[in-house]
Amino acid sequence: MHVNDESLRAVVSSTRRTYDESAEAYVRTTDTLDKFPGLDRELDRFFAALPGDSVLDLGCGSGRDSDYLIRRGATVVAGDLSEVMLRTTRDRCAVAGVLQLDLLAMPFADGVFDGVWACASVLHVPRTAHLAAFVEIHRVLAKGGVAAISLKEGGEEGWVEDPRMSSPRWFSPRRPEAVVGELGVAGFTSARVFPSGRGTWFVVEAKKT
Repeated sequence: MHVNDESLRAVVSSTRRTYDESAEAYVRTTDTLDKFPGLDRELDRFFAALPGDSVLDLGCGSGRDSDYLIRRGATVVAGDLSEVMLRTTRDRCAVAGVLQLDLLAMPFADGVFDGVWACASVLHVPRTAHLAAFVEIHRVLAKGGVAAISLKEGGEEGWVEDPRMSSPRWFSPRRPEAVVGELGVAGFTSARVFPSGRGTWFVVEAKKT
């Protein structure tokens, strides 16, 4: 699947529609950190590594992570494909802004964020588009900025059913070492992999120098 082909656009469109239609059930099952053991430690590690306080929560969902980072002292812009999810985030916490966006073509100038937190968002685009996503994340980061990208380890990608959701979602699991390699191609340095403690999920943290 190529980055600019019709299949990719169909995946993006389907993802947007599914989260809009299933927002209530999705938010109910994902809205607190205690449902995701270790996620608070991942957020703390990310926040501690920031060179400043401006953060893009890329794929903000219910606003759970935005809220936590704001309470830690970050200034957060929340971005998501789903307009319904963005309304939920805006109602939940004092974000600096909310913006409906596609992570492959973000409407930001270069170098505007100290950190990009991408929790299970890159996962929903086809694997061949991940490098383009990493390039975009690198572009919007300031010098010294940090990205934290969580993904699921595995081989085959494709549509996955979930009883909470109105339609299947696209999942692109990755091998951690392959992600580290692509982040290097995108311009990042010091990429490190951390296991999440939640099954096969992992987080890659990388720095823009």
